Amino acid sequence: MFIDEAKVILKSGDGGHGCVSFRREKFIPKGGPDGGNGGKGGDVVFLCDRNQGDLQAYRWQPHRRAPNGTPGMGRQCAGPDGVDLILPVPPGTQILEEGTNRLVAELTEHGERVILLAGGKGGQGNMNFKSSVNQAPRRTTPGYPGEEGSFRIVLKTIADIGLVGYPNAGKSSLTNLLTAARPKMAPYPFTTLHVNVGVIEYPHVFGRIVMADIPGLIEGAHDNRGLGHQFLRHIERCALLVFIIDMAGSENRKPWDDHRILEKELRLYSKILAAKPRLIVANKMDLPASAEMLKEFKARIKDLVIPISCYSHEGLEDLRMQLWKAVKGSPSERPQPPVLIEEDTASSHLAKKLSKAKKAPVKVKKSATKAKSAKKIVVKAKKKPAAAKKKPVAVSKKAKPSVKPRVSVKKKAPKAKPSVKKKATPVKKVAPRAKSKKK
Repeated sequence: MFIDEAKVILKSGDGGHGCVSFRREKFIPKGGPDGGNGGKGGDVVFLCDRNQGDLQAYRWQPHRRAPNGTPGMGRQCAGPDGVDLILPVPPGTQILEEGTNRLVAELTEHGERVILLAGGKGGQGNMNFKSSVNQAPRRTTPGYPGEEGSFRIVLKTIADIGLVGYPNAGKSSLTNLLTAARPKMAPYPFTTLHVNVGVIEYPHVFGRIVMADIPGLIEGAHDNRGLGHQFLRHIERCALLVFIIDMAGSENRKPWDDHRILEKELRLYSKILAAKPRLIVANKMDLPASAEMLKEFKARIKDLVIPISCYSHEGLEDLRMQLWKAVKGSPSERPQPPVLIEEDTASSHLAKKLSKAKKAPVKVKKSATKAKSAKKIVVKAKKKPAAAKKKPVAVSKKAKPSVKPRVSVKKKAPKAKPSVKKKATPVKKVAPRAKSKKK
C-alpha cells in the first residue's frame, strides 16, 4: 500500500535534573559541592533519504518520542544527553502543522536534515552555585521540558515527467515499457490505485529521467470525483506533463473531448499544473479507427502529438528521444507552457447558446413592450387617486386642533398638583416653630 500522507504526534526529550552532592573522601573534610548538570533531551530530526519510498512507517506508528536526558551525578559528572530521534522521509516531503496547515519544513535533497523539535536543556547541579558566601549550596535547577506537537506529513513525488490521462488510456502500459517499474495492468478502469515512479535510462548519454504515473482522471476530479485528484500533487514538481490519450476512442469518447476535459481539470485544480509545459501522446494507434481520429485531432489541436502503440511498440523510440529533449534538451527544444484561457470551449459553446436564446425573445418582446407601456399607463392612472388621497391627509391636519384641547386638559392637571404641595409645605414649617416655642 502506497501511503503519501500521515499524521504524527511528536515530542522531544526532557532535560535531566541537576544533582545535589558533596565531596566525601578520606582526609578531605568539607570537600564542597560537586553535583553535576543534567543531560540535554534528544531532538526530533527529519532526514531526507532517497531510499525511502513512502510514509508507510508513520501510518502505523504515529506517536514518536525522543529519549530524555540523564540527571547529573556526583563528582561533577554531567548526565549523558538523550539520543536524537531521526525520522527518515523520502525526497519531496512537506511537514505541515496540524490545524493551521502552516508549512514548517520541506525536504527535497538527499541527506538534508531538519530539527523539528529541540530537546529540553539540562538542569544545573549545586556545584554551579558555590561562592565565597555560600560554600555549601543545596540549590539546583530542574531540566527543561521538551517540545511537542502534532504534524501532518505530505509527500509530493519529485519526478521529471508526470503522466496524465483517463483510465485505461495506457499510462501503466507505457510505464512498463519505458521503465523498470511494474504497475498493475488490467482491462478495467482505475487499475492504478497509487503513484508508480519509474526511471527511463539513456545509456548513450549516461542520463536518466524519472517518470511518475498517477491514477486516471475523470471529469469532475477537482470536486473529489474518482481517484486522480488525490494524487495530482505528485506531479506539481514535474518539469513536463505527458497527456496519454486514447486516439481510437475505445471508451466511446472523442480524443479531443478527453484533451479538453484534462486541461480543464488541471486548471481547476491548480494554476501551477495549468502553467506547466506538456506533450501529447496518441496511444492505441494499432486500432483501425485511430488514423482518422488522429487527423481530426491534429486539425483541432495544434500542439505536438506523438503517435505510439503500447501493443505493437510502435513509436516508442521516437517518444524516448522526444522526452529527453523536452526535459534535458536546450531551451529551444523544450515545449513552451500553454497560454492560460479563462474559459474553456464548453463554456464558450454555452455562452453562444445563451446569446442565441437571448436574441430570439427580443423580437417577441416588441409586442410585449406595448403591453408594458399599457401597464405603465394604468399605473399612472392609479397614481392619480393617490394624490387625491393626500387631501384627507390635509383634513387630518385640520382635525389636529381637536386634539389640542385634550392636551390643554392635561396641562390643567399638573397645575392642581403643585397647589396640593403648597398646602403641605406650610404644615411642615409650622411644626418646627411650635416646638421651638415650647422650649
